[in-house]
Amino acid sequence: MARGMTSRTCLPVAWFSAALALSLCLAPGASAQSRLSGGGMDLRLLRPPLDSKGLLTLNGTDILGENALSFGLVLDAGFGILPFEGFENDGTVSASDAVRRGRLVDAMFTGTLHANWGIANLLVVGAQLPVSVLTGPDVTVPGQYGEGGGGGLAYQGFGGVVLHGKIRLLRPDRDAFGLAASVQVELPTGSPTELVGDATLALVPSLIAEWRPARELRLGAEVGYRLAIADGATLRTGGRTEPGNPGGAAQGPVLVDGEGRDLRYEDTLRFGLGLGWRFTDVTELAVELIGSQVIDAWGHPHALSLEALGGLKVFVERNSYLLLGGGAGLPTGGFQAADIRGLVGFVFEPSMGDRDGDGMRDDVDRCPDEPEDYDGFADEDGCPELDNDRDGILDDDDACPMVPEDRDGDADEDGCPEGDEGDRDGDGILDVDDRCPDDPEDIDGFEDEEGCPDLDNDRDGLLDTDDLCPDDPEDLDGFEDQNGCPDVDNDGDRILDVDDRCPDRAEIYNGTEDEDGCPDTGIVDWEGGTMRMFEQILFAYDSAEILPESENLLDAITASIQGNPQMRLLEVQGHADDRGSDEYNIALTRDRAAAVVQALVLRGVDPQRLRSAGYGERCPAQAGTSQAARDANRRVEIKVLRTEDGPTGVEVACPAGRELIPR
Repeated sequence: MARGMTSRTCLPVAWFSAALALSLCLAPGASAQSRLSGGGMDLRLLRPPLDSKGLLTLNGTDILGENALSFGLVLDAGFGILPFEGFENDGTVSASDAVRRGRLVDAMFTGTLHANWGIANLLVVGAQLPVSVLTGPDVTVPGQYGEGGGGGLAYQGFGGVVLHGKIRLLRPDRDAFGLAASVQVELPTGSPTELVGDATLALVPSLIAEWRPARELRLGAEVGYRLAIADGATLRTGGRTEPGNPGGAAQGPVLVDGEGRDLRYEDTLRFGLGLGWRFTDVTELAVELIGSQVIDAWGHPHALSLEALGGLKVFVERNSYLLLGGGAGLPTGGFQAADIRGLVGFVFEPSMGDRDGDGMRDDVDRCPDEPEDYDGFADEDGCPELDNDRDGILDDDDACPMVPEDRDGDADEDGCPEGDEGDRDGDGILDVDDRCPDDPEDIDGFEDEEGCPDLDNDRDGLLDTDDLCPDDPEDLDGFEDQNGCPDVDNDGDRILDVDDRCPDRAEIYNGTEDEDGCPDTGIVDWEGGTMRMFEQILFAYDSAEILPESENLLDAITASIQGNPQMRLLEVQGHADDRGSDEYNIALTRDRAAAVVQALVLRGVDPQRLRSAGYGERCPAQAGTSQAARDANRRVEIKVLRTEDGPTGVEVACPAGRELIPR
């Protein structure tokens, strides 16, 4: 045995050599009859990953380490491909007894050998060699497959050799997701007329994405575009043949008009989605959905091919594994999809003396058992540098992994030095301008520039957090001193406390010493939304003329109304005794109420706050016809209908007078 070669490494090499020898033996076995004329067509939908980093067929975004190699052999078998309803040529039976077939390909076996080489921990290049065996029923499609003879489909030989390269753009173990790009060059080395290759060169650029939400999970996606230098063959798919001589032997078929559609093999979109679950250290479960779409055949019933696959990988070494899987075509009628699919394979990636798998050989790796972290800092020694700037904060937690933290007490946990531009208390004022660099400014609009918290802006002894008026000092006069707001008019009578002889007792505005701030008794007062008058407004007999004796009373009424601006609408009501008709009394009381309103307006009351109404004799204050009752009923009343808080709800008129309320 050669030096350095172990029994464990010999086995995969032997497998690879045996497979290569088998492919060379099979290569000359193509049938003598060409099945397609003009162009070519490749029925392979399942194509193994380019290297050892993929799932079942989808490529991964990881790449081989520098100068690392990988080899593999994947065997897949697809059964029932290329939909077409035809009958088998059989000269021994009548046309009516001929066997009907639904696929032109019974089985397609393909073994794909691949080899790869890693370059600079960034790129991988390699090649794939497919070897295929096809079998099919003895079905003739006039003008296309099987023209000119029978014998069925029988081919053994090479498919198209593929040269490929893949470059990693983002690392899934370090970035939010992994990203890679690949280019494949498909050479026309297979037999284009036997459904296993192209008659021309084709380029397949692809984009590969991968996301790892957890260490044991990876989700992958890949999309590629097969760009053919020239168009491939045209084949009738989904059609049907009938015997040309229904009464004779089952031979000489003819196409049934109107059934099936021609499909030209040309530029194709390839795509796939996959999920891998590494549920133990040595096993990974993978599922995939793969497909292809002929670009210029959107809507064609057989241009879209889809297959669902599942499989299991068993790792025999770090990156070497056995593969077993299978799947089935989805019911889209795609010309490349197999009814049933099975696959088995072995992928071998020799360690090349790289125990930690960081792409650096052990003989030049200073830390052969610890993988290099490849972060742009001292990546040549093979050792992970977990704290590049040696500031005691691991790079994963360090916002400035290449610049050490200055440890000045200001945001020392982020790993970035703050220097003179620091802000230790985090109040947004740089320490060089902050009079209190360790006590954050409270930013309340009061002296916020110096950087010191102002806990009692108005210096009234109440903290701003408890002060309803933090910028206006409490007057501390024994009245509501706990709220922090100055009470300049404690009793709310609109006479400032400094001018108020009775600051805690509200003035009663009644025309009697209304300026001193003390409540006093006058000739008017308020009770329950109605003004009480201790005198009556006197009118000339049978007239709305107010007598001079009532001037003082009108002045008092005016003062009371003016002193209560919260009263927004008042009604001046006129009432009469029982003498005279109802109509006469209503008219007289209306005139008298209007005269009072006019007198109040002349004294300065806002007319918008007043209205007048006359209720005649309908709402007496005292029952009876005595002189005392008549004196009491002949009166003027003033009621508050609305204040600044809304309607007062006062009873405007008695039930008999409600129809006279102004609307």
